[in-house]
Amino acid sequence: MSVSENPGVPVAEAASNTEVALARSTSSSGGADIGRLSLPALLEPESWDLPGWNGSQLPVAQSSETLVRFDKSLALLARYRNSLCPFNRLSPDILVLIFLEIQADYWDPYLPSFGSYAFMAVSKVCHSWREVVVGSPILWKQLSTRYPTAALVALERSVDAGFCLVIPEVSGGERVPSVLEAIASHVNRLRWLYLPSDTLKSSDDQIHQMLLPLIRSPAPLLETLNTAKIRGLGGCAPLPTLFDGQTPSLTRLHIDYMWPQLGSITLKNLKSLGFNGKKRNPIQMSVSALLDLLDACPLLESFKAEKVNWLPATEGDERKVQLPHLRSIQTRRANASITADILGRLITPECSLRLKVWLDRYEDSKFHIGVPPEHELEFTHYLHDIKKMHVHFLSGYEGVAIYGATKTLPFEINGLVSQGTLDNLGDMDAIAGTVFQSIVKAFDLENLEEFSVTEMRNNSRWTGFTKKVWTDTFRRMPNLKSFHITMDSCYDEGFSRSILAALSSPDDRTGRWLCPSLENVFVFGDKTWSSLQCYTMAEERAKAGHALKRVSMRLPHYASFDNPDDTDLPLLRRFVEKVDLEPVDIVFPDFPPDTL
Repeated sequence: MSVSENPGVPVAEAASNTEVALARSTSSSGGADIGRLSLPALLEPESWDLPGWNGSQLPVAQSSETLVRFDKSLALLARYRNSLCPFNRLSPDILVLIFLEIQADYWDPYLPSFGSYAFMAVSKVCHSWREVVVGSPILWKQLSTRYPTAALVALERSVDAGFCLVIPEVSGGERVPSVLEAIASHVNRLRWLYLPSDTLKSSDDQIHQMLLPLIRSPAPLLETLNTAKIRGLGGCAPLPTLFDGQTPSLTRLHIDYMWPQLGSITLKNLKSLGFNGKKRNPIQMSVSALLDLLDACPLLESFKAEKVNWLPATEGDERKVQLPHLRSIQTRRANASITADILGRLITPECSLRLKVWLDRYEDSKFHIGVPPEHELEFTHYLHDIKKMHVHFLSGYEGVAIYGATKTLPFEINGLVSQGTLDNLGDMDAIAGTVFQSIVKAFDLENLEEFSVTEMRNNSRWTGFTKKVWTDTFRRMPNLKSFHITMDSCYDEGFSRSILAALSSPDDRTGRWLCPSLENVFVFGDKTWSSLQCYTMAEERAKAGHALKRVSMRLPHYASFDNPDDTDLPLLRRFVEKVDLEPVDIVFPDFPPDTL
């Protein structure tokens, strides 16, 4: 079937031209000619002579083939139909949708070009397009004081549509105050507001005079309020009252060098909340004040606080706050003990955690990790169902990173040891075993299936990772299936040998084998790995009915081999199903999209 197209012929002229042929086809079975299909006949359904059109049915055997050919014919007819309506004749509503897609490509309030309307070059294509652009208020939502003339034009053409206002800097020119004053009378249409932090909190903790006309009246449509970090003198201050405290549509609040307080702004519909202090002058906020704030945000989904010096809750305050919609928690530069107290007071569904904490010490050499002790958690708490964990001792500074995941969501904790602790106990290589034991005891690992440990300290001798430490560790992991070991250090003090020793014999306390479900062992880079000890472990576990399924190693002494059969590894196949030189990394689910 073929279709002749003539985009330049108007519809009426094409309809009157009965000689325009859309298709000619030949019957595949009989070879009989089918008459020409003219446009007038196509436009008169009552003249159609189609099988089944008036109730009769096609033979079942021909239905499938007929439908395939019919779909092809419809596709060709659709192509012909589009040729009668070229792009410059698209209806205004379709053009607006296309222009909105173009506008979305330029929608980034943090770009210097925001508010310049560079994409409005489409209005110069033809007069009809210009009429559509100028007469569509929804296309004029970008206002920036960086382009005052464009902002005033957009304010007029946006009519009653909501708009986004960006104030890049206070000293933006002589016309900025007049622009803000003009916008102030339309603040009831303001939906998104981006401004520098020093406009809300100057060195004397006052709102900038230029901004006062804008924030006097309520903003019923305001959805987003974001500030950009601008260095200034002084410390942090509470967020002043904005828009008469009436922003019922506010769903996203992210402010720097300030923290929200009750009454300064409407919080009941807030979904994303974030506030940051200064490194040298952090925000001072008590746990009780935080609970008051979170209790006023029942719909909160994402919470982030950085550079905040959390103070203990007021005496006798044991309350907890329910946040049934919370999906993400991020805190940075806070003591682990206070962070654990905060998390223990939040009743939430399963949510992702990103914590950066100082590992403060308790009971001599034990450390807080940043999560509540397992015995203090509700029975249904998601931290009781950890499936994966990776403990990574960081190279370059005194810290440890903990990556973990439940069935669906990940968590990440970066713990740093303070200089005072290091002065008392020694460097991380000396206390790594103690820190590791604190990590293992801080979490409920009953359901853990994959565990990974990585040490990358250069030129340091690790101490404290004895067979007893690993035995105590594996006792807490009865359902462990895969174990990953990664070494990248000149001196690891036989790190893996104590691991193999703990897994090679029954537990002295219970007489049972540790990690009876262990199936896979993956090893990267260990310079003191003992193949003999690994063989002994595999043999003993196989005899006890807990045989391994896979041992995979990428080690320095196997670096020149591509085939395991060229090494001593095939001996392991007597007790292990698969032995290879291609270990895999532990994989975690992705964090939810960052909303702050």
